[in-house]
Amino acid sequence: MRRQEVTNAVTYLRSSKDRSDVSIDAQRRALAELAQIRGFAIVGEYADAVESGKDDDRPGFQSLITDIRSPGRKWDHILVLDTSRIARRRVIGIIFEEHECKKRGIRIVYKSLPESDPITEMLLKSILQAMDEWHSLTSRVKGLAGMAENVRQGWRAGGRAPRGYRLQHVETGTIRDGEPVTKSRLVPGDDAIQVRAYLQSRARGILRAQALAMAGVDWPASSLVEMERNAIVYAGHTIWNKSAERQEGGYVGGKKLRPREDWVVQRDTHTALITEEEAELIMAGIATRRRGGGAPAKRIYLLAGLLYAPSGERWAGDSGAYRLGKGARVQADSVDRAVVAEVMRALEADDLAGAIAEHFQRLSKEREKSAADPGALKRRITEIDKKTAKLADLLTETTAQAALLRQIESLEKERDGIEGKLASLESERAAMKVCAEITPDTVRRLLRSILNELNDNPDGLRDAIHQLIDRIELSPETFEAVLYYRISPLVESGELVASPRGFEPRYLP
Repeated sequence: MRRQEVTNAVTYLRSSKDRSDVSIDAQRRALAELAQIRGFAIVGEYADAVESGKDDDRPGFQSLITDIRSPGRKWDHILVLDTSRIARRRVIGIIFEEHECKKRGIRIVYKSLPESDPITEMLLKSILQAMDEWHSLTSRVKGLAGMAENVRQGWRAGGRAPRGYRLQHVETGTIRDGEPVTKSRLVPGDDAIQVRAYLQSRARGILRAQALAMAGVDWPASSLVEMERNAIVYAGHTIWNKSAERQEGGYVGGKKLRPREDWVVQRDTHTALITEEEAELIMAGIATRRRGGGAPAKRIYLLAGLLYAPSGERWAGDSGAYRLGKGARVQADSVDRAVVAEVMRALEADDLAGAIAEHFQRLSKEREKSAADPGALKRRITEIDKKTAKLADLLTETTAQAALLRQIESLEKERDGIEGKLASLESERAAMKVCAEITPDTVRRLLRSILNELNDNPDGLRDAIHQLIDRIELSPETFEAVLYYRISPLVESGELVASPRGFEPRYLP
């Protein structure tokens, strides 16, 4: 592969609680190899050890986002082993890459993704992100099943004890990694009486300040809100699925709590501090005080920069419409909807879906032929381990230890390098296995899923449309439009090919 000019880059590493997950050290070695091959100079590292990828609440990841937003940043590439390192949920990956990185001229380079054209990269990345999310959901189902059983037996499912309770830890008799396994349950704490007095006052409609005074405590206002939201917990029940999942900029759906009908309640799991009737009165008060509203969403013109008149003049987005100079204008929503529908229809066509599937299958075969043999690498590690063990034995039998130590150090360095190659090879083999199993039906479902999901993320949808479409000619007289697609998977050379498709949007008088 041809070497490129040296470009500054940082690495992002994440390992999870899964014992079979790729270690931080193995990721670091794999990305060092990637940097050497692609011509990157690694100038920084961000890492999260034993952190879940289901959300973005990770110290290293948040530090990375902070530096991405910094105008003094000295790098414009992020090296990552695979898509699951960024997140196990596709929406988090899309928001991070499209909103945080791409807008600031930062490119993410995945070790497991081969260099290819933008459309192939987008599709393969989306497939892998979908697989990451499936893995996360599968793990979550297993975890929830375990938590459900724990709660049914009266044990705590995790997390800190709410104010008024404490966690009582009990050894189960099981030993794991040499340590006794414990489970916990909620029992009334030292401040249970004060919590009960406060919540009973709130159930009667007494204002927070007065309720605090009556309870004889001085708790922060922010914690009072959380206590009231947990009113059902104080009635002796455990709640699951209460909080919405976090995403960049807030929570999925825009609210911290899911609708109450989505909550899962396990009743009578611990000692109650208030009655169920009092809990319901508190919850009703929260619902009454809750107000909707908020700042209006920023207007996104999906086709800005793509719309041209046949004369070559560009249409501009303004006041909910696309305008051509001071003359013709057409409702932006109508054109956007028509374009998305037409793109979806075109992408689901048999010829294009078949060509994309064939492209991925061919890519898988090519990469399989050129891939290193993992068996040979594993055998070499075994040889190194045997040599290292022999040299270590000799250390006790000779006074010339320095030479032996140098040999051991050299072997360990070689072993580290091979482990890095194995980690990246396994990651790439997993990606290529996905490619080999892609069918036209897979492509159609995937493309439909991508566009449907991006409908709730206008920035991401706009970027996807711009990757798929080269330009759109919109007539100011008839308001008929012709789309010109980028369909490089159909062409061996990867050059742009004009593939016009016509449609007629509804226009403004």
